[in-house]
Amino acid sequence: MATISKAHERPSAWSLRGDAWLGLFLLAASCKQPVPETKPVELPPPTREEAAALAKPVSLEINGYNYTDLAIDTFEVNGQGGGDLAVSSTTSGGGKGACCVGLSPGTKFPVELTIRWTRDRKRWCEKAVQLAGVATANPQHLGVHFFPDGHIEAEVTEGYPDLKLKLDRVDVGRRKAAGNSVQDEQSARCRDGDDP
Repeated sequence: MATISKAHERPSAWSLRGDAWLGLFLLAASCKQPVPETKPVELPPPTREEAAALAKPVSLEINGYNYTDLAIDTFEVNGQGGGDLAVSSTTSGGGKGACCVGLSPGTKFPVELTIRWTRDRKRWCEKAVQLAGVATANPQHLGVHFFPDGHIEAEVTEGYPDLKLKLDRVDVGRRKAAGNSVQDEQSARCRDGDDP
């Protein structure tokens, strides 16, 4: 008589269920992968064509800042008087606010501003400066910054513009006791005359 080996016996339902759970557990463990870190999507800055236009007219008070070595007798922005600019100090710009530069609704940025100035009312200089845009919902001031190397920056702010450089001065008209110099002739178009 032949005997049947237990190896060929049919497995019980309990052993099949246990094998199934073990298989699922091993499958899940082998598939577990680390989740890659995600970073927030950064949008590129708007191009000049995408820069927002003004929704309403604004009238900006002109505030001048003179970081050069000598006082500016008077300056203008697009023909509007900015007043005189003493040499800026560690705590103040150099001149009082003057009225006003207007921007119309629909103005697209950047906008080119014409800055004119004189140090002695005999020689006038002129330079085109780009105003990049308005970064505040309530624009009130136009800051015009005259730097020692001859470049000029313009910005629109809600409050008074901050100093870009904090330099000591000798008096209201000079930065140094001797050896004052300016870069007007090297960085702008200048000409003699009483009135530009």
